[in-house]
Amino acid sequence: MSNQDSYAIRISGLGEGRHDFSFELDQKFFASFKQTEIEYGRVRAEVVLEKKHGLLSLHFKLEGEVSVVCDRCLEPFLAEINASHIIFVKIGRSPDAVEDDVMFIGKDDHEIEIGQHMYEFIILALPFKRVHPSDEAGNSLCNPEMLEKLEAHKAKEVNKSDQIDPRWDALKGIIEKNN
Repeated sequence: MSNQDSYAIRISGLGEGRHDFSFELDQKFFASFKQTEIEYGRVRAEVVLEKKHGLLSLHFKLEGEVSVVCDRCLEPFLAEINASHIIFVKIGRSPDAVEDDVMFIGKDDHEIEIGQHMYEFIILALPFKRVHPSDEAGNSLCNPEMLEKLEAHKAKEVNKSDQIDPRWDALKGIIEKNN
């Protein structure tokens, strides 16, 4: 990500307690990541920082929609994003190391960069199989031309008696004897 300063939370000078931050993640945000699978997006990120002595926790709530390519028809569509995650931030030990949901920062760090985390949470919120949703009648909203082409290349069911070559019957008998 190139412009990370705009997605950083300044922790120096904050007192203990709860601190709220919000970010609008748009096309500029997604374009700053190399090889992103998201073409366009509009996501609102609400981040709550809870600061206690020696421990910080970041509570992320991401809501919005992003444009991804349909796995079936290869046309873009908007997928909804609704995700919540928590990251614990500990000061000291090994700066920039991330273990599961724990991130370590140095004692002299004055801010926490969260842009990469928000991007990864959005990617994780995407469905595994990305296809256009169906309309109210249950019809696919995929490109009809592509659906026709897929249907034309779909494997046809073959009658079992037609597919077995009678020359294999002798081998079939050998297999049955051995079992």
